[in-house]
Amino acid sequence: MTNAEPDILALEVLIRRDGVGEIREGDSVERIIAADADELRSAIMTRVVDRATRDEIVIDLRTIDIDGVFPLRVSPDGGLVETGDVAELAPGEDELTDRLAPGATATEPSGDPATQDHHDETSAGNSDGFLPQGNVHETVRIPRVEMMHHALDQEAEVAQPAPVLEAGLPETGRAPESPDQHEDEAGSPTNAETPPVWFEDRIDEDGLEDTQPWQPRFPRDARQMRELEELERAESAARELARPSTAPEPANPAPVAASATAGAVARAASATAPERRKSDTSAPTLADLLADKQAAPEAPAQQGWRSALRLGTGGLIKLGPGEAERVKRDEIRRVQRQFDGSRTVVVMNPKGGAHKTTATLMIAATFGEIRGGYTLAWDNNETRGTLGWRSHAGSHRNTAVDFLRQLPRFEVSGGATIADVDRFVRPQGDAQFDVLASDDDAASAAIIDAEAFSRMHRTLSRFYRVLVVDTGNNMRASNWEAALDVADQLVIVSTAREDTAASAAWLADGLRERGFGEKLENAVTILSSPSAKEDQALKERLHHHFERLTRAVVEVPYDHAFVGGGELSVSSLKPATRDAWRTATAAIAERL
Repeated sequence: MTNAEPDILALEVLIRRDGVGEIREGDSVERIIAADADELRSAIMTRVVDRATRDEIVIDLRTIDIDGVFPLRVSPDGGLVETGDVAELAPGEDELTDRLAPGATATEPSGDPATQDHHDETSAGNSDGFLPQGNVHETVRIPRVEMMHHALDQEAEVAQPAPVLEAGLPETGRAPESPDQHEDEAGSPTNAETPPVWFEDRIDEDGLEDTQPWQPRFPRDARQMRELEELERAESAARELARPSTAPEPANPAPVAASATAGAVARAASATAPERRKSDTSAPTLADLLADKQAAPEAPAQQGWRSALRLGTGGLIKLGPGEAERVKRDEIRRVQRQFDGSRTVVVMNPKGGAHKTTATLMIAATFGEIRGGYTLAWDNNETRGTLGWRSHAGSHRNTAVDFLRQLPRFEVSGGATIADVDRFVRPQGDAQFDVLASDDDAASAAIIDAEAFSRMHRTLSRFYRVLVVDTGNNMRASNWEAALDVADQLVIVSTAREDTAASAAWLADGLRERGFGEKLENAVTILSSPSAKEDQALKERLHHHFERLTRAVVEVPYDHAFVGGGELSVSSLKPATRDAWRTATAAIAERL
């Protein structure tokens, strides 16, 4: 004896991004509304799996999802497998069924009493238009207030139109028993009206239908208390409106007529409550409170004679900062300004000895010290650069080429962390930035091209807020052009010498001719003094030339610590040198 093969049922499921979907079985459609696509998908699949296990059938699904069309099969044991390849959405496949074809029949009973009762309720003629007609079974989350108003309106339509005025009407608005009303043997009125049955949410938290009659709940918070109070006030107003206009005003006001039905009460509430809530829009909010918050008072002077006076008097005299200190604080605020993503600064001059590497280290060090880390100085020389020689070597000798070899494990989402990047970069101690050095193996033939740079830049941007890129001397190298493409801010550097300045001007001409005029206009030029003895006339001429090409020109002084060519110690620089590089970095950060 062999077991009978289970029946196979074909269903089509539609899941839209807005949370509105359908389960289609032949000409029958069940429409479901959820908060979003994820909630809708969970509700529909729960229904399908429950039906497959309950009826012990196989269900073949053609699932039209926001990402494509998926062929699925649900087995009687609840298992779910794909039965084919994912297909792209065809035009119109994500549209809802607005009207069934002529001659479509109602949904057959499913065998589930609760589901069938609810289907009978929604598939029957709904002349009020509250739920759709035909065999489109709608499952909707109905707001509580809207649901109550609809039920009260239905009660109003079946109420007796003849007004009945009674002097002894209780305060609740219910008329006393009439002489025709009598009690049966059990002592209950035989003509008592059956209270309306309201159904609350059609979908419970498990995604299944909830057809239990609504039970009254006590208000749980202040908002519900206010809503009930508004309904009670609207009910009183409706009772007053229901009085006959020709009746004289008695000394003791008569109660409201029974014809002030619940529908009128609900309509009065819906007309009165929104107006009252609308008038509350002038009430102050949390945003108003925060906007009125007083700014923190300016800190007293921390440097110069103003600070000395504060310290000398034990704080009895507190003077504000002087002009120089105010400028410094403003520059720090500009460097610390919040970015909406990783930013790339590219340092350029096609001539060697133009102080590109020095500028890269100083910009990265200033960002690191003021912003607090997550800054990278990157030597993007296609073969070998000197950034690794001028910085602290650290505990390893790994370079950009080693990082490139391990790049695939970083490109996988979740494949690596910032701690794994530490194996390839060199921390710079108190300066709070890292260095990614170029290949320094004389026997190596490895070259960083445009594709390699782009992949590395895309990965490193996930780990660092600011990337300062030191470029090589070959403007035609593909990695040089790739750095130019991703630059958020260009920095043109030059010493106050005729040859390096001419190279910087030639670079500017090339950028403009190659279509990078906008980046050139937004660039920052840094002019550094090559020796303690400055050529003031040359500096003025260069300043005048580059201020017409770029957004800002910043001059930095000569410092003997730059001359040796060895490891650069930021802490050993003169205060005037560090102040000048802070000014330059603030100009760079201003447009990032």
